[in-house]
Order: sequence, then structure tokens, then C-alpha cells
Amino acid sequence: MMLGIDLGTTNSLAGTVIDGKINFVEFDGKKLLPSVVSFMDGKELLIGQMAKNQYFLAPESSVKSIKRMMGSDTKTVLNSKEYLPEEISALILKHIKVSAEKQFGRKFEDAVITVPAYFSDDQRKATTVAGKIAGFNVKRIINEPTAAALSYNFKNKNEITAVVYDLGGGTFDVSVVNISEGVVEVLASHGDNNLGGDDFDSDLAELMIDRVDEKYERNLKDNLYAIQQMQVIAERCKIALSDQPFYTVIENIVHERDKPPLMIELEISRTEFEDLIRSKIDETMNMVHVTLSDAKLQAKDINQILLVGGSSKIPMISEEFETIFDIAPSGSIDPDQSVCIGAAVQGGIIEDDILDSILVDVTPYTFGTRTAVRDTFGFIIDDDLFIPLIKRNSPLPVSKSDVFYKVHPEQQEIEVTVFQGDSTVASENKLIGLFKIQDLSQKENSEEIILTMNLNLDGILTVIATEKKTGKNKRITIADSFDHEDISDSVHKLSELFGVSDDSSDDVSSNTLPVEEKEDEHQHEDHKIYIARTMIEKAESKLEVAPADDVAEMGKIIWKLKKEIKASNLPEIALLTEELTDILFYID
Repeated sequence: MMLGIDLGTTNSLAGTVIDGKINFVEFDGKKLLPSVVSFMDGKELLIGQMAKNQYFLAPESSVKSIKRMMGSDTKTVLNSKEYLPEEISALILKHIKVSAEKQFGRKFEDAVITVPAYFSDDQRKATTVAGKIAGFNVKRIINEPTAAALSYNFKNKNEITAVVYDLGGGTFDVSVVNISEGVVEVLASHGDNNLGGDDFDSDLAELMIDRVDEKYERNLKDNLYAIQQMQVIAERCKIALSDQPFYTVIENIVHERDKPPLMIELEISRTEFEDLIRSKIDETMNMVHVTLSDAKLQAKDINQILLVGGSSKIPMISEEFETIFDIAPSGSIDPDQSVCIGAAVQGGIIEDDILDSILVDVTPYTFGTRTAVRDTFGFIIDDDLFIPLIKRNSPLPVSKSDVFYKVHPEQQEIEVTVFQGDSTVASENKLIGLFKIQDLSQKENSEEIILTMNLNLDGILTVIATEKKTGKNKRITIADSFDHEDISDSVHKLSELFGVSDDSSDDVSSNTLPVEEKEDEHQHEDHKIYIARTMIEKAESKLEVAPADDVAEMGKIIWKLKKEIKASNLPEIALLTEELTDILFYID
């Protein structure tokens, strides 16, 4: 069986499809699991609500909002040991796995895990690594707004064009999607990985500290312990103000360990809170307009608003949408649950438990390379030009190639740089990969170098550079921060904490790719097969929407292609792949 997991900044959820219905994993009788890890008295591992309670009392031995650090090398010290973000997230995922297996009485080895649409390549890989450490075979990484749209399609088969507005604890995403006859097609996505409910909590906590300092003649602004407590209180206040116009804070604040706590009483209004966060909400609405423009749509073309994430419950957000779109957001699915439902549905699709849904996702980023430009006299006038290959909002999976040339005839190697971004100046974008192809032909500088970028359904990028004349090539898959040994160590570390033995560390490297693969005689062969499999995936995603004649033809080609891949018949694979690509070109 497969779990669908919404690995959230503030809270996480998990569910699975059983007999066509979504069944949620429960944690102490609740569906929401606070994404908090703590050690009580430096010994007992706590995850979830108990850890959240412990965070209030002992923030120095706890960690929350780890999702914001995914893909970085930031280390957290807990119980005198260092943990990377992947390991902290793995603790949460492991707890989900153990809880699910206990509740349903069966093993869960496979999982679909959601990520923000605007998560970068390294953040997606970090999420995959966390799943592996926790003992999952991560079948698919799916974008959160897309999962939310899929959950809506699961309950409603009407044709809609919708804005999916996903405002979670630590991240914001917006997607424009078309849902028609069981097909969820993402038209455009945008977002910010550092904007969410946690920021609202911080702003509110700062306001309350100012009030406390003024009312009780204290100085808590530089008191880290009091600030962390106030942030927990601020979250509670934020949630309450979604349902009521005023909230009275009555709390004991432990501001000094050796002194009695300070009893505070403050009243916060919804108006005060909304004024406090208005600029951030305006930022999100600006991104909504950008996404609409990318999708080549206007407000009048939208007939549904889907709100996702706990922070989307703030009343002013619904009011903004009603003003701009003249549509009241849909309330058919709980914003806290929609992403998890979509992940579970995607898991069901993979397992063929749900056959009436098709997901067509897009990449929120542009990927390309740096190149140089010559003038008519042969002089280089620009050596930092960004050439995009895969453009933002391209449907997944996608494979794009372009031809490049050596700078001079004697050049024996080229350095391939891989950038992520939209600036025409390469160095203004994010450098995500670098490798060299060596021992090139030393003749004319017009020798063709073919650069190919493949982005799979998980949004993970593979880049291949090939000298056309010789077939010499080099490839990279942008690296995981963990190698096999690191993952194995992390698996054992978690197993010790959970008090169980885990043999999964022996095969955790099966999907782990190095920064740069060594060149060998099989690379060209692997590339052809990879492209073939990519086009098969794309063709299968179009079977229910393509014209009947094309469906029949694609079905035949797909069957033949799978047969030839099994036989490693490269010439036939190349021919069939080209035929399939031609059909898909006209469908797209």
C-alpha cells in the first residue's frame, strides 16, 4: 500500500486510498501532526503535539519549521547530536510511517510526498532523501497546489478553470489549473518559499511583545526564550482570529528561569492582525496576477478559487478573491486536508486503485545554460548570456535540446553550467550544476555540441552534453546532498531513536545519483532509453484527452516501444521515440 504525505512546515498529514475512499492516519486521535521534533530531558524523543508542547517549555531542545531549511546544510543540535534538515524531516516521516502501520495493520513501503510548487531542485531532492532515510520508497514528488487540485477533482468531476492559492506555514504557492473530465492540467505556477503563516506569527509575536513591554514595563525584545514562547501564543491567536473578531491572550510567560512567570493579559483584534500582515497578503495577490498572466488568462476566465493551507483561512484572503474575481472560494474540501487527499489520490493512481484521474503538472522554473556571443568579426562581446532550454510552466515530463559550438577550434573541453532562473544574464540566475566534457575533436569550432535537459515528473533535472560527431557525452543529475554512506548512517541513527532495527539501509542507494556520473560506453544507450521512457510517460498522460485516432496510434507505439526497451534494441527505440514525439507535438 501507498501513503500520500503532506509534509508541512507547521503540520503534516498522511492518508491512503482503501476501497476508493481516503483514510487519514491519526495521531492521538487527530489528523494533523505538528511538524515539531523535541527531546524531553535530553533523552526521550518526542514528535508531534507533545513535541510542540515541549517547544513551549524548552525551545532549546526542540525544532520546528524544518521545511524552510530543506536543501541547505544548516545543522540543528538536539540531544548533543547534529542533525541535517533531511534527518529532522525523516524523523517526522518515520513517525508517520510507524503510526500508519500500527493503525492499518499493514506495511507502508511506498509514498507520494508533496512539496511546494516553487521548491528548487535541491529542495525536492532533500525531500526524497528524507523519505529514504525514513524507510520509504518515494514513488513521486508532487507539487502541493497540484495535489490540492487533484483532491478537488476526486470529489467533483465538473469542468473548471481554477486558481489554487496555497498559503501554508512556511511557503506560498499559487497555480492556475484546468480540471476537465478527470484531467488536472496545471497551466502556470508561481510562489515564494519564504512566505507563510510562520511570518504572520512572528509579526504578531513582535506586536504582542511590544504591548507587554509597554504595559508591564519589561524588556522582552532581546529575550529569545520569551520570544519563542510568544510565537507559540501568536499562532494560537492567529487561528482564533479566523473565527472571531477579538482574542484575549491570558498566559504565563517564563522570561527568566529563576524567577516566577509573568502573567500577561492582552486583547488583539482581527483588524489589527490583518493590518499587520496586509503587505504580505498583497505580495501573494500580486503573484496570483503574475500566474494568471503566465497562463494567458484574465480574472473573468476563472470560475473557481481553491484555498489550501491553514493560513488561507484568514478571512481577508477570501475577501480579496471575492473583490478581484467576484467568486467566493470553494469550501468543499478542508484547506488543511486537500494536499494530503491529492497525494493519497496520486498514490492510488500509481497503484491503479483510482483510474479516472490524470495529472499534468508543470515546472515553475526556467532551466538553461551560459554561453558566449560573437560579433561579425569573431570577437566575443558577451560571455554571460543565459540560454533557456526548459522554460517556466512547461508540462512535465519534458525534454529539450539545443545546439552549441566551441569557442575556438583547438578547444579540447567545454564547461557546461546549469542555471535556474529567468534573467538573460546567466550569473544573475541560480547556478545549480557544473560539469565538463573533455577530449573533444580538435578541428573546426563549428563542431556541434548537443545539450539536452530532461525534467521528470518529480521535477528533478538531468543534463546531458554530447559531441554530435563522436557521440562522446557527459551527464549529471543535480546532486543529493547525501551519498549512500550518509543515508545509511542516518537510517541507523533514526532506527536507534525509534528503538527498532532497520535493514533498509542496505538498499537505500538505489535512487541516489551522484553529482557527476563517470563516463562509460553505456551512457549514450542509457540516454536513448531515458528519453523513450520519458515520452512514454508523457504519452500515457495524454491518452484520455487526445483524439481517438491519435490514441490508437500512440497505444500501438507505446506497446512496441516498451517491447524494444526490454530488448535494448536502440535503433528501433530511437525510431519509435521519434514517431511518438511527432504525435505528441501536434497534440500539445
